[in-house]
Amino acid sequence: MPSPTLLLIDDENRLRQVVARVLELEGYTVLQAPDARRGLQTLAEYAAEIVVILSDVKLPDGNGVALLPRYQAAAPLAEIILLTAYGTVPDGVQAMKQGAFDYLTKG
Repeated sequence: MPSPTLLLIDDENRLRQVVARVLELEGYTVLQAPDARRGLQTLAEYAAEIVVILSDVKLPDGNGVALLPRYQAAAPLAEIILLTAYGTVPDGVQAMKQGAFDYLTKG
């Protein structure tokens, strides 16, 4: 049985690589993207395989909360978890209302 596939979108290269490595050690296949554009390209290519999307909220070319509808349209069965270093309760509530599975703060 193939391992579950996750898409990790974060512009912080070191953090993205560390998180990906930890998830891989837990048995997941992790696809990585450093920005929204490449994340959406990867999602379009592997949508049928991706079961979880982990996306930073603050990306150089987009906002994870604003991208939720595009993530959902491309992979409607995937759970979406937003990650942020600058989380607030109102932002978290808004993300959840728009369909995010979870909203987590980094650090």
